Amino acid sequence: MIETLSEARTAGWRITARCAAGKPERGSRRECHYSEELDLDTLIWTRGGPFPLSELPLRMVCPRCRSRKVVLIFQSTAVSKRAS
Repeated sequence: MIETLSEARTAGWRITARCAAGKPERGSRRECHYSEELDLDTLIWTRGGPFPLSELPLRMVCPRCRSRKVVLIFQSTAVSKRAS
């Protein structure tokens, strides 16, 4: 089970942050749905390799609308090998 930032990087994971319920923009009724892939190396430099993935959403703030309602999407980039 992968529980820390360094384990996620070693496993080849990608993490995308997405604003879940931002404030409506001025003059519009649309909510903010900004998303961005997070750089694991930068997260490890700033939070440390042993930083738990479970605490990461608590530290996120949408840069566009300043909402703290952020969802993280974890994706494995590992490619399964076929038997020849």
